[in-house]
Amino acid sequence: MTEKVRLVPLVCLKCAAPLAARPDEVAWACGTCGEGLLLGDSGLTAIPIFYDARLQSGQTGKPYWVAQGSARITRSTYSGNQSAEMLAFWSQPRLFFIPAYSLPLEQLIAVGSALLRQPPAINQGSPAPFLPVTLHPDDLRPMAEFILIGIEAERRDMLKALTFELTLSTPALWILA
Repeated sequence: MTEKVRLVPLVCLKCAAPLAARPDEVAWACGTCGEGLLLGDSGLTAIPIFYDARLQSGQTGKPYWVAQGSARITRSTYSGNQSAEMLAFWSQPRLFFIPAYSLPLEQLIAVGSALLRQPPAINQGSPAPFLPVTLHPDDLRPMAEFILIGIEAERRDMLKALTFELTLSTPALWILA
């Protein structure tokens, strides 16, 4: 079956200003009115964009999809047992900060893992310019799963098998310093 190609005009839904877009971008803030916009299968939709209060004037922020996640994990090992450490870490919901800008997968996992372990305190500030948003929120689950697996693989036992169930909240787009 052949799918029809549909052209989506990239104009702000609020003020009708044209959006300056690169081919790989999926979300923008309108340069005229500041409206947050996300490109999806059904066209453009308005989304809120939150800006970190730590962004300095003139600084370009980095976009992150932020979602609360809960994980139930079962692991078995060849030797050693870090299950108590794992249970303590995942016993409470955690904030996943998934880079929404272009990064190689290894770096995305490293950055996401570091921010999951030590999440920054985020407070809403003023709008600021930010790097292009190239990761669509539909791709968050696999990235969050890579981060979870990466954290568990780094434990100091010899991991044999890992099964998990990951629940994620609806993500919000945050622009961080």
